[in-house]
Amino acid sequence: MGSDQHVAILGQGYAVPDIIRGNDAPIFDWLKQHSPSGSDLFNGLKYRRVLPTADGVIDIMTTACEHALHQARLKPEHVDMIIGAGSVSSYVAPNDLAVVHHKLGLPASCRILPINSDYSTFQDGLRLATDLVRCGTARHVLVACGNNWTHFVDYHEPVSLAASDGAGAALVGRTHDTQHFRLIDWDNDTQSHWYGAFRMAPRPVTPDTFTKPLMKLDDKTGQEAFKAFGLKAPGPLVHRLLSRHGLTGQDITLITHQTSKMVQDAWNEAIQPRHYISTLEEFGDMVSSSVPVNLAKCHAEIHTRHLVLLGIGMEMHATALLLERG
Repeated sequence: MGSDQHVAILGQGYAVPDIIRGNDAPIFDWLKQHSPSGSDLFNGLKYRRVLPTADGVIDIMTTACEHALHQARLKPEHVDMIIGAGSVSSYVAPNDLAVVHHKLGLPASCRILPINSDYSTFQDGLRLATDLVRCGTARHVLVACGNNWTHFVDYHEPVSLAASDGAGAALVGRTHDTQHFRLIDWDNDTQSHWYGAFRMAPRPVTPDTFTKPLMKLDDKTGQEAFKAFGLKAPGPLVHRLLSRHGLTGQDITLITHQTSKMVQDAWNEAIQPRHYISTLEEFGDMVSSSVPVNLAKCHAEIHTRHLVLLGIGMEMHATALLLERG
């Protein structure tokens, strides 16, 4: 790589389903009538996007990748690796990312690398993609996420109030253009003692039968982890990351995983970014896809030199990426 080149996001894209689900949808009637514990955690939502069938996540992932390639002015044969995940995939393995590879017409030499780290799959993929291109292992890497969790929640549980479907993608490669965002640092906070507080797993019906995978906030630890970790961990993490570069919240645009207004208010107060991009009311909680969808949809709204992408993961971890342009 020449001294005047750097590794950056060359293009981004997103896709969401056409079906819109509002707060008045009959599927939420039971929750409205019973108001189970934890319902107050998922506030500030108005609309969600819903795939007609779970396997439709493949089509919106493909579309998001096509938009990213078009914006980067690259063809499928230029891609050396595709990183990310379709979640929940049709199979435990292989991941639906393999079908996206086929639909895009990516070359046989293009490696498929699924990442099982909801809700931070995009951030993890972007970091890996940057490292791979920097070290010369790959020239161009697609990072792609798609989520269909409206089909994998129990509509007798409050977490279902936030569920929405979407897909986002970014193409990473070398460029001379300093106006493309490039990753300059990252930080992480993992508190693995919360393992299982948030999970996606089948549930036993009888000793020999199980449901399909369903999102779950654990009855004992879920709400505690939501408040003690989810609300509180990201603020100090982002400040630690920014301080290494002499930055404050007022220097950044912030794009995050979006769950509820309660969460966003807590993160906004703790980080105090100059601009906080959110489509919570319009698109709901698209899980790992929230960050790449908002990055692509609202890219023209980013007027700061620095950008932070923040996500939470089920391990549990909080991960923040610091990007710069100019």
